[in-house]
Amino acid sequence: MFSRTPIKIMALLLFMIFIISCSNSRHLPAGDSLFKGSKVHINDREAKKKDRKVLATNLVAQVRPKPNSKSLGIRLKLSLYNMAGNTKKKKGLRQWFRNKVGEPPVLASAVRLTTDKELMVNLMQNMGYFNATVSGSLKTDKRKKSTTVFEVITGPQYTIQKTIFKKDSSLISRYIDSGFSNTMLKIDVPYNLELIKAERNRIDQELKEKGYFFFRPDYLIIIADTSIGNHKVNLYVQLKENEITDEARTRYTINDIFIFSDFKLRGSKEDTNKSDRVAIKGYYVIDNTKAFKPKLFSEMMIFEKGDVYNIEDQNASLSRLVNIGNFKFVKSRFEPIGDSLLNVYYYLTPFPKKALSFQSGVLSQNDNRAGVDGSISWRNRNAFKNAEMLLFKIGGGFNAQYSGPVRQPNIYNLSAESDLTFPRFEVPFINLSTDSRYLPRTVIKLKYNYESESNLLRINSYTASYGFSWKHGLHTEHQFYPVNFTYVKTDTLGNADRFNQLYGNLIFNGIIIGSTYEFNYHSQTGLPKTHSFYFDGLIDLAGNALGLAENANYEHNPKTLLGTTYAQYIKLQPDFRYYLRFSPGSTLASRIMAGIGIPLGNSGQLPNVKEFWAGGNSDLRGFPSRLVGPGTFNAYSNGTKSRYIETLGDLKLESNLELRQRLYKFIGLGLFVDAGNIWLYHNDPLLPGGAFTSNFYNQLAADAGFGLRFDFKILILRLDLGMPIREPWVTQNGGWVFNQINFSNSTWRKDNLVFNIAIGYPF
Repeated sequence: MFSRTPIKIMALLLFMIFIISCSNSRHLPAGDSLFKGSKVHINDREAKKKDRKVLATNLVAQVRPKPNSKSLGIRLKLSLYNMAGNTKKKKGLRQWFRNKVGEPPVLASAVRLTTDKELMVNLMQNMGYFNATVSGSLKTDKRKKSTTVFEVITGPQYTIQKTIFKKDSSLISRYIDSGFSNTMLKIDVPYNLELIKAERNRIDQELKEKGYFFFRPDYLIIIADTSIGNHKVNLYVQLKENEITDEARTRYTINDIFIFSDFKLRGSKEDTNKSDRVAIKGYYVIDNTKAFKPKLFSEMMIFEKGDVYNIEDQNASLSRLVNIGNFKFVKSRFEPIGDSLLNVYYYLTPFPKKALSFQSGVLSQNDNRAGVDGSISWRNRNAFKNAEMLLFKIGGGFNAQYSGPVRQPNIYNLSAESDLTFPRFEVPFINLSTDSRYLPRTVIKLKYNYESESNLLRINSYTASYGFSWKHGLHTEHQFYPVNFTYVKTDTLGNADRFNQLYGNLIFNGIIIGSTYEFNYHSQTGLPKTHSFYFDGLIDLAGNALGLAENANYEHNPKTLLGTTYAQYIKLQPDFRYYLRFSPGSTLASRIMAGIGIPLGNSGQLPNVKEFWAGGNSDLRGFPSRLVGPGTFNAYSNGTKSRYIETLGDLKLESNLELRQRLYKFIGLGLFVDAGNIWLYHNDPLLPGGAFTSNFYNQLAADAGFGLRFDFKILILRLDLGMPIREPWVTQNGGWVFNQINFSNSTWRKDNLVFNIAIGYPF
């Protein structure tokens, strides 16, 4: 039975805070009251219902001052301020608690009704409600708490009848007119001042893409004519003839481009001396230390001498120079030369070329394991003077399972790796280049990993890979590794019986050689959106060309490579996520993912390092880590005294739903439901009921639970408590186990409640 003492203490604290919050108005100055906030009543129906709701929210936001903040309906900070009481001391704990933790009362005497009404009318006029009226009053109740109530008549919202650009004979005017079909000020669109500002910025952007370096949005004026009747408005866009300068009217061309690759941030004349410049492909490189090959910068730059100035090319060039990874500061300067030429100067301040770093910490994995790890790495940011990144790293660690009714062995590991990364496509005998602002990467990796599982297993793996990563835009990324070679040597140490553990399908000895391609899309950049999406898709192919050529068959005609077996399979793994943001502190997150692994020819199942698993703190959170399934198989009641270390499958289906609600500042609550399972592609007598069938949808496990999220900005600590609600190996009630839930029973709690600690959100 859970102890009631903590619950009583929490209830008492909440009651005390409630009592204090009720008495907040007792500490106010005589004749004054506490300002609770504002209400807006829109008393006509000219605006649509959904528009009235948004408008009312925006109007309330205009009111000053803001009322005291609330948490769970309680003005907690104000209550703490009053608890601290008055003190004459300027320093001390009490003063800190009162002024830093607490919050002084917002008084009704600070409200300025006339100013608030003027702000509201101004906002509505900016949104096209030119005939809007606002009246307001301050109402105070018997508890000395006041609210401002505003009565609003919006009147009809004016819409655009037509937008006209008043052009002249100048070249800049013709360029504006040529792109005016892209205007944001469309017919029947409601008048809106923010939209007008956006239109000026659009024209400015288009002109800067056509060479008008010194143009600004302020050189445009948009005049609204509201006299045409029928609640319509005509908009006239024109240049400010009396303000626009000759420079702003001039279309500029790029002249000389100077790149200072070792710029020191001390402002001395030597830093910008061009006497030692090296000319290469139309650029001048000044590198007194000879640290970089000049051709590196010709590959990075989008600008060329003779090009018309284009702000997109400028931003792309800056982005590529930053993304090389060799420079901690990158800035540019443009200098007018003559009537229509620009000299361009790039000042690059490099990072130290070599660095030695140590790293250690506590780790949490998504299978209910935690432990410690550490590494030492040496990095060369410019290994061959062409911005190549060379990394050598050795590391090791230990982790153990910290929750779940079935404990898995402790794991010890050691690793050594070397990575060489090029900021370009490096393909033998082929010259591939791109003008994208996102630099492609070529990566060559070599890695050795040793893993020991509590004297049960000892795994040595050797990996070599060669591939590319690139982006077409801010939201998409590709990774293609045409060469992936892995050799795995697994030793069983003969202690399974002593530990009462079964290996299941964990053992693989052999070679995995093939290719992988991964595509990632996400829409979560920039300002928070109501609807956000994420997709990640993986294609993994191994041994198929070789298996087909040799007519390999794992039962009747097994084949080897370099004296050992090799894996042959096709693996697909799509992962789709959708996020619905109700408010700044409330989000509904959902995920559905599938794993499809088809062993072919030389393989009866996928190698264990490529298989899927279910259960754990980012998966099915109400089940033991990696011990759900496959199918209707139950890993911890299989008719023997032994327990499986983990169970894996060739196929997987999983869906998750989680409501995330911020409670107070960095503390959030999560309510979740998970469902899914894994299956085998072929029958396995050691795992009866594990094969995939057409009845798979009746074999889904499900769980539910809740948890806390602590957002410390640099990381998110997640604590989840889950329990099963459907166990596919249970034959009664279709597997649903609601009737077995018994929180008061310690045995049930021990066998069913799974506590997870993790870093970051599960999806």
